[in-house]
Amino acid sequence: MVDQGFWLFEGLEEEPYGLLPLVNLSAKGGPTTTKQIERVGSYQWHLQDESPTVMIPGAARELTHWPGGKLPQDHGVIIYDVNHMKIKKGSLDPVILAAKLFAEKRKKPVDFGQYHFITDAVNLQKLFAFAQEAGDGLFRIDCERVGRTILLNRVEASDLMEIGHCTFDKNLQFKISKPRGKFAVGPYFQLISYTFGNYKFLVRFEVDCADYAAVKAPALAVDAAEALPEKKKLDGFEHIEVINYGDTPRDAPLQLITTYPEGAGFPFFTWAQLFFTSADQEIVGFFKGNGDFKKPPMYGLQDVSKLLKPLPYVVLSKVHDCLDKIFKFLTKNESEFKCALIWKGKNHLEIFAKEADKAEPAVSDSVRAYLKTMCKDETLEDVEEEA
Repeated sequence: MVDQGFWLFEGLEEEPYGLLPLVNLSAKGGPTTTKQIERVGSYQWHLQDESPTVMIPGAARELTHWPGGKLPQDHGVIIYDVNHMKIKKGSLDPVILAAKLFAEKRKKPVDFGQYHFITDAVNLQKLFAFAQEAGDGLFRIDCERVGRTILLNRVEASDLMEIGHCTFDKNLQFKISKPRGKFAVGPYFQLISYTFGNYKFLVRFEVDCADYAAVKAPALAVDAAEALPEKKKLDGFEHIEVINYGDTPRDAPLQLITTYPEGAGFPFFTWAQLFFTSADQEIVGFFKGNGDFKKPPMYGLQDVSKLLKPLPYVVLSKVHDCLDKIFKFLTKNESEFKCALIWKGKNHLEIFAKEADKAEPAVSDSVRAYLKTMCKDETLEDVEEEA
């Protein structure tokens, strides 16, 4: 595992640029829902290739029936951040590529300039944890912009993580779902477009499985003789090979999976997961002892909301105000300015400027050049009027 202090401040200036105190964030009048939710693309990593290779649109694992039973604990090393593992200098590149191809397939070219933020749902969940003052957390989110579009880039201690606590998440996923195709075995990511208050987001999240039966999708048996389709490269994205493979119906319920000790209350962290991903359901496996499970129930956001009192609207308001301040701070600075938000469990975020020659970018140079054709700079007055 990478040394904690090293990864948290790697590629940053020595002294903080400034602070964003939690007390300065507005607790009232913020948005309470996401609106205009739309699925705008998907992709799946083909991990058998050493070079970055994605299958588009890919196929999420298919939910199957499991009445419950005993599972072994997860153990060993798992891939924690596959996007950064495969593309160190441009982990948001697959988002742009998959959204572009999805739009072209629909014959409706995408305008990335319409988005105020492009990011992973996990980054929004981290800001939620900060705004909620949830324990002694620790995170880093890198920030940069192309025109008026803010790229919030995920940064973790390591791309791989050794499982060091009691969890059954992966074993439950493999028990209650199956690949939908011989090659549909890698991590599958959904892209979602929505508005949250004043801002429009393009959000990526990893789907654990999908309920194909709910939309009467035909059964699809894995064919051992299936051949992998031809790999292609697109202009501006030559560093990523693309395979046209898979299909997840656009109306199939998308699901997340977690496990939790029975009798320890309810895992309310699922509320933020469902809110910021717009996933349809979270499957919660409640376990006793060393892994005895009943049939795992499913919860939608409304189901979790009924159990959570009071609803975290104050926290959402603070998250929105935090994003508002990030947006205005970055658009006031030069377009090449990049920074990192660091949370060390205290009641403020520290802002560190990134060293231009050392910091890893959110997108590669060629993808940045592509985004610049749509994401244009505006005057500060224009930005303030819109916000």
